[in-house]
Amino acid sequence: MNQIAPQRTSMAQETGFDAVVGRMAPVAQLQARQQQLRESYLAAQPYPHLVLDGLFDPDILDRLGEGFPGRGQRDWLSYDTANEVKQTSRGLIDLDAFSQAFLWQMCSKPMMDVLRAITDIPNICVDPLFHGGGLHESFRGGWLNLHADWTQHPVLPLTRQLNLIVYLNRDWDPAWGGALELWTPGAKECGARVEPLFNRAVLFPTTAETLHGFPEPMTCPANRSRRSASLFFWSPDEGAIKQGAPISFLPGTRSTKARAFLRSLVPPAAFAARDGLRAMLRGGR
Repeated sequence: MNQIAPQRTSMAQETGFDAVVGRMAPVAQLQARQQQLRESYLAAQPYPHLVLDGLFDPDILDRLGEGFPGRGQRDWLSYDTANEVKQTSRGLIDLDAFSQAFLWQMCSKPMMDVLRAITDIPNICVDPLFHGGGLHESFRGGWLNLHADWTQHPVLPLTRQLNLIVYLNRDWDPAWGGALELWTPGAKECGARVEPLFNRAVLFPTTAETLHGFPEPMTCPANRSRRSASLFFWSPDEGAIKQGAPISFLPGTRSTKARAFLRSLVPPAAFAARDGLRAMLRGGR
């Protein structure tokens, strides 16, 4: 792990929102160790990646966590399939101003410059729609099967190149699960595990070879969840929409396969009724 000492100043000492926004992206910390981080990233196994601890101001990440809307009080994408159980924001839509500012600052030119230098990908750029990115959350029983990420943008000529995940989970017990697993090509073995601990960030490329996920259902308490801010970085590609690869899941674990089988026995109308009831209950709050 790469430990980086954050520059911390209490938000109570700040004179305005602009001052807080100015220290959201840890550009200076990355620039100070740019060459070392580049070497670590390129040499990492089972494929290039970085795990960075203490990179961000803790107050910034705590404020991001506070900005998560309640589970029944948000219009998020909910995935409940044979391959994943999780919820994600619709990019920036309906996020509070602080969370939106954080995500945009992480895409600022200085931040992009240092990411290009570390990863040796010269032309990475930003998706202004934040498709697939934003805030992510998984609850007890949630999982994400091993997969290679989709690369095509649905509406823009962009190819996905990088994932950056920032974990927001204070006092997370590794026994609860939820560790991000990075697997060798062909899913022959797990080459690295990244526990989703508070103020830990992981950076890795998006290719057909970069298999990852947290494939075992989590056992965290019902009042806890696995939270993260997720950013995707792209490169321009006129043919991306036609040529990009979709997400590619591997078979699940024994427990998730069993859950998927049981799920397949339930008529689709039952899930539609469940979702309709949830929407009605949200509307009545």
